[in-house]
Order: sequence, then C-alpha cells, then structure tokens
Amino acid sequence: MRHKILMPKLGLTMTEGQIAEWLVAVGSPFRAEQGLFVVETDKVATEIAAEGDGVLTGITVQAGETAPVGEVIACWQDGTADSALRATSLRIPVTPLARRLAQQLGVDLATVEGSGPNRRLKAADVQAAAERRKEAPQGTQPAQPAAEATIVRGGRSSPGPVQAAMARRLTAVKQQVPHFYLAVEARVSRLLALRAELNALEGPVRFTLSHFIVAAVGRALRDMPEANRVWDDGEIVSFSSADVGMAVSTERGLFVPIVRDAGQVSLTEVARRVQSQVDRARSGSLGWDDMSGGAITVSNAGMFNVKFMTPIINPGQAMILGVGSVTQAFRPDGEGRPELRDELGLVLAADHRLMDGVAGLGFLNRVSAYLEQPMKLLVGV
Repeated sequence: MRHKILMPKLGLTMTEGQIAEWLVAVGSPFRAEQGLFVVETDKVATEIAAEGDGVLTGITVQAGETAPVGEVIACWQDGTADSALRATSLRIPVTPLARRLAQQLGVDLATVEGSGPNRRLKAADVQAAAERRKEAPQGTQPAQPAAEATIVRGGRSSPGPVQAAMARRLTAVKQQVPHFYLAVEARVSRLLALRAELNALEGPVRFTLSHFIVAAVGRALRDMPEANRVWDDGEIVSFSSADVGMAVSTERGLFVPIVRDAGQVSLTEVARRVQSQVDRARSGSLGWDDMSGGAITVSNAGMFNVKFMTPIINPGQAMILGVGSVTQAFRPDGEGRPELRDELGLVLAADHRLMDGVAGLGFLNRVSAYLEQPMKLLVGV
C-alpha cells in the first residue's frame, strides 16, 4: 500500500520546515523507527523516524528545500521488499553523525554494534570501532580507503544539520541583537560546603553546581519580573513563569532544553528537572516544546578550566549567563588580612533593547547573592 509522508508540525508556531537531509535513498528499504529524514527549523534540527517497515518510493521535497507544514514531501510503500532488497532491509538504524564519521574514518558500519535504542548506531560506537582497529595487530588491520587519508589530513566538509542551524541562528543573533556584558565573581565557599553536606545525606538526587545555578537564576527571574521578558518582532513579551534554558553539549551538537518553573519549585525538583532535560538532550528525544520559551539560558563551562566565558544570547531569548570554573584566590577580609576564597566567574550577556546596565547588574547581583547565600535556595518556595 502506498503512503504519503507529510512535513511534520514540530511546534505550535511552526508553519514550515526545511529538509536538511534524507537518510534513506529512493528505492531503499527501511525499518520502523529508523530515521528517514532530518527537518530543520529556526530552533532545532529533528530526525524523523519511519512509522513502519517499507521502501521509499519517491521524494518531492529535496534536501535544502523548504515546505509548509502538511505538504507531501515523499511517498513510501509498505509490505515486504522484493528479494533483491530483502537482505538489506534488516539494516540497523544509524544517526547522521555516526554515518558521516564512519565515512571519514573508513569504518564499515556492518561491523559495528550499536549501543543506542533498538541497537541504533551512534557516533561513539563508530569512534570506538575505529579505536579498536588502531589497537589491532598490523597484520589484521583492514585496508583503508584511498580517500581516507585526504579526509583525515584536511580538506572541506559540509556541516551537519544541527551545526549548520546553530551557525545561522547565532550569526543572526550576534548581528541583530545589541549585546552588552557584565561580569562578577561570586563567593561560593558556602555553596560548595552546602552541596557537600546535602550529597553526604544520600538523598533522592545528587546535587551539582549547575543545579544551584539554574535555581538561583530562576529565583532571580521570580524576584525581578521586569527581567523575565523577551523582544519579539518589535514587541515585548513577558513570561508568567520563571523558565531557564540550559546549554547541553551532545554528540549531535549543542541543544538548549528549558527547565520549567525553575524559580517556583524546590532545589531538589530543579535538580530532577535539569537531569531529565539533560538526559533527553543526550538521547536525542527532545521535542519542540522542550526548547521553546524562557528569557535566559545558563551556559556552564566550569568543567573546562576557564575563568570567564562571554557567550552569545540564544535566539529568541534576552539573556545568557556564562559560568566559569571555581577558582581560589586570596582576598582581604574585614580586617585586611588575606583570606582564601572559592570564587565563581559569571558573565551576563543581555539584550540592550530590553535592559540597561543598571537593571542588568541588579539581576546579575541577585543571582550572585543566591549563590553566596545558598541556604536561601532551600527555603522560600
């Protein structure tokens, strides 16, 4: 039976999408839940899976072309593929990044065992297979394709759909949004001690610095409603809930899931919600609604040994908080004697159309105050 594939609607405001990549060629079979194509919107690139076993019989919207929601973009036929295709119809699904990496490293995907859901091959699986091949005795290494040396040593390559979308969006934001930046160093000795004490209790969650930071930003938004808004096509949109985005690096690129109501729930609940969104980002299961809304994003680079990070505002938002590493420094105490302190570098990038320097510093200092007096994050919700 013949079926149509329509441009999916991935969010309430989505009206059209661009086909970033077809993952199956015309005439090729596929399995249910195997990725068929990648749709790119102004927020994210999403891989769309097949609803059943079949063969792709035609494509009407090619890669790079845009179509409105609901338009026919391809057709497929269900039922059993012919005998010539039946053997290959049992292929294991593979992510676009893993496929490109396999081509670059000369790895035969048929020899790789997938670790993802339904044995899905991920980039990490391909990388591991390449490393195992390097460690094998010289006489047992498979011959490398002639083109591999050129690809590995240098040359041009096309970015993946997620990377391309991120490049376009951040370039537009940097060009169109008037950024200004403010930096402070928050004293976090109390925070580190409280975190260690809470984790020693072996409670329902294990707290990280990111949990405290997201909670502090949420509380600051709750305290300053004038900061909880964005600029949208010449109008100011105010939010009723203190939602906070969190930048998450994955093998497919950088994603910014939203932690809902971060300013209205307990620290424990913030930790649960942060971990849930991080897990969904890394497993590739984020939906449109998971990345929509919020006035600010937290981008924590503290694990990379950096004092300060000056970030670019995420498209559609008004602020982003760059978080550096915890460092130690001697500072004078109240009597002028040197005191060793734990400090956390914070840089706030803000949209000057919505906020001036005084308001921005008021918001940043409020975030810093919550981190310096972290017990406040355990009460008042």
